[in-house]
Amino acid sequence: MLLKIINKVLKIIKSAKISIKLTILYAFMFSAVLLLLNASILYGVKYYLYNQANKQIEDIQTVILNNITSQNEQLDLSNKEIFLDVPSNQNIYIRIIQEDGKILNSSENFNYEIKEFKDRINTLEEKAKHLEEKDKDLLYKNVKFESKEYGIVYIQIVKNMENEYYFIEILFAFMAIADFIGMIASLILGYIVSTRMLKPIDYITKTAENISINNLKERIEGNSSDDELNRLVNTFNNMIDRLQGSFDRQVQFVSDASHELRTPIAVIQGYANLLDRWGKEDKEALQKSIYAIKLEATNMADLVEKLLFLARGDSGTQFIDKKEFYLNELINEVVSESKLIAPNQIISSNKNDTVSIIADYKMLKQMLRIFIDNSIKFTAEQNKIDISSEVQDTVVKITISDTGIGIPKDEIKNIFHRFYIVDKARSKEKGGTGLGLSIAKWIVDMHEGTIDVESEEGKGTKITVVLKLKV
Repeated sequence: MLLKIINKVLKIIKSAKISIKLTILYAFMFSAVLLLLNASILYGVKYYLYNQANKQIEDIQTVILNNITSQNEQLDLSNKEIFLDVPSNQNIYIRIIQEDGKILNSSENFNYEIKEFKDRINTLEEKAKHLEEKDKDLLYKNVKFESKEYGIVYIQIVKNMENEYYFIEILFAFMAIADFIGMIASLILGYIVSTRMLKPIDYITKTAENISINNLKERIEGNSSDDELNRLVNTFNNMIDRLQGSFDRQVQFVSDASHELRTPIAVIQGYANLLDRWGKEDKEALQKSIYAIKLEATNMADLVEKLLFLARGDSGTQFIDKKEFYLNELINEVVSESKLIAPNQIISSNKNDTVSIIADYKMLKQMLRIFIDNSIKFTAEQNKIDISSEVQDTVVKITISDTGIGIPKDEIKNIFHRFYIVDKARSKEKGGTGLGLSIAKWIVDMHEGTIDVESEEGKGTKITVVLKLKV
């Protein structure tokens, strides 16, 4: 039955609020500490009172012996003057007994029976012994003394601890009341304090419930303190900031992708309708429509491929095959291919240090092709485009420079954003989608590298990629 009650209580506590759990835990710990302190105090007081009582008995023993042997003369043991110096307010009683048990002398109100006193002899150095008699707590001491007149006698000194025990009982009662009040106060104060301390968590919970995909701008108000709750608030707000940023980028990405796909789809639909109406009979219109449809289909396929690449990169599923190869050989290969693609441009490699690197060969080539294609698109014929590499300590710097139209300074910080196009009109003419540089930036980031862009309108652009060498 008791076990069932305990289990039920534990189950209720387990399902209770954190504030109630903290209150119960606080009250239990406070009560346990209070009980231990009070028990220690009671034990200390009791020890002190017994020690004082023992000293009183020893002092009385000294006084009695001095009275008996005063002035080198033995006082009559039956004389009441022996007890004149015994304080009457200390509950100490004395009697003198012969070996045969005959009482020679006794102080007033001595009504205690301590039998077998011969076997309970104390030396002068020993402490008094404890005895419980008729619900009374006594300290007593039997001192053996040899008298000329009576022979061997026993001086019996008894201390009644009634006053001391009464004091301990009063102290215990006050402590019990104080403990009870303390436990009640700890429950009330503990609940108030824990509720107030956990109030921010309720606020965080309510705010989190109000935050949704359509309401990511709401934030939790913190304070200037550096406690755990404020750090939780800051962490939660930072998480919502990241979620909002990610959601905004996703919305922008879908919007831009839809916009980019809408144009080629519209072009294809337009030419398909043209062919359907009367282009079948007109060879020139037929040829023009087929060419336009193929071009837009190619652009769409390229756009979709780039979108898939970035999507795999964002989800962490893009495979990266890092191997060791010579970077200078890759650059020579890209330069040779670029000369074939753009024979009207002056493409060179002024410096190409021989260096081995651990990276994804295909991705680095794709990165270089993106930068070269941009230079070719925005550099006039017979202008210079250079791809160089230089080893510096533990890194290699790859520089792609051209003498093209350049980039406005206020646009440089945005060129790696997805679908961002500096000159939309000219980029459309060149077939740009604004995804190439985003892909190049992602490739560099995956190789723990950095990109620096220097450009001036009308004078050209210089892009520097820094990659770490193998350790």
